Amino acid sequence: MLKLNCGSGQRKFGEGWTNIDTNPRWSPDVIADCASMPMFEDGSAEVIVFHHCAEHTTLGGSEAAFREAYRILCPGGSMLVFVPDLNALTRAWLQGRITDYIFCVNLHGAYMDDEADLHKWSFTYQSLREHIGKSAPWKWIERFNKHAIPNAPIADDWWILGIEAVK
Repeated sequence: MLKLNCGSGQRKFGEGWTNIDTNPRWSPDVIADCASMPMFEDGSAEVIVFHHCAEHTTLGGSEAAFREAYRILCPGGSMLVFVPDLNALTRAWLQGRITDYIFCVNLHGAYMDDEADLHKWSFTYQSLREHIGKSAPWKWIERFNKHAIPNAPIADDWWILGIEAVK
């Protein structure tokens, strides 16, 4: 079964993963928009990860990508979504625990001479959970339990929100 890293950018996953991105400069395995991946058959993937990807699209764009992930996942397969946690970042910023720069980079994205680096949306746990729920009839949607995923270096910082949706 396939394991897809959607919107891989500069964070490619290792052996056993197919890295997908629209930007050829990151040398992904497949150059494609994650909202339209006809090269993958229905029910052919066991896990699909959006690791710091969903915030780089519009709400419509991420909803389409989640719908496409649902199509490609096998029954019982997991979609994992990781984004900056707007609640955690805002609390830390208001308490003076992070600088304006760190707050704004996480809110707006770290521009690296490419518009795709910018963030187009921000999420809280509740808003991301509801957004994923609108995309498809998921069996369940919960916080990611932080289990290790072989060859997928998932960032595990206090400001990262992770959600798992199971088909």
